[in-house]
Amino acid sequence: MTGRSTPVVVIDLADPGLDHELYWQCLRLRRQVFISALGWNLYERQGVEYDEYDTPAAVHLAAIMDGEVLGCMRMLRTDNRQGGTTYMILDAHLGRIPNLPSGLLDEVIASAYAWEASRLALSPRVPAVGRNALLVDLIRAGMEYAAERGGHTLLGLMNPVFERVFRRAGLKVCRSGPILSQRDGRICVLRMSFSPNPDRHWCAA
Repeated sequence: MTGRSTPVVVIDLADPGLDHELYWQCLRLRRQVFISALGWNLYERQGVEYDEYDTPAAVHLAAIMDGEVLGCMRMLRTDNRQGGTTYMILDAHLGRIPNLPSGLLDEVIASAYAWEASRLALSPRVPAVGRNALLVDLIRAGMEYAAERGGHTLLGLMNPVFERVFRRAGLKVCRSGPILSQRDGRICVLRMSFSPNPDRHWCAA
């Protein structure tokens, strides 16, 4: 997969050479977007936002320009099991996350071949004309990361309008459950398929 216009780096908490400043920039951006701008009731401490899914099992992708994180996204394999959590979409689907609606999925997905993309945040410094392009860059980078590890599916909890955005960018995408309502508007699970084997595509052409 190619076509990204913004450099995207992988931040792996298990990497002994981790650039901690980039990681903290991601968490600060998440606080700025989700808590300060959107008013979500999320945990914060020391100017950053993080939750129970920010463990060494997750990796973070950061779109960087001139040393500044302009966008970030968390990646977690859907067969994740640790303590009482799985991954955010499935836990919400099962009614375990009070701030999100349940019944998000039309089938339970827990596979080494499927990854979740969550906590996708874009800096307010990104101009409106470039926001969708940066979003697509992050999603493409997530697909590439998963594909390199045998994955063929990426799940994201988003406003359904992004299905059209991704289709226009040439991505293979479909909804993987109902469109539901929450405080910030409509939401659904979008499933992006990128296996080179057509038999593994879950989304119709």
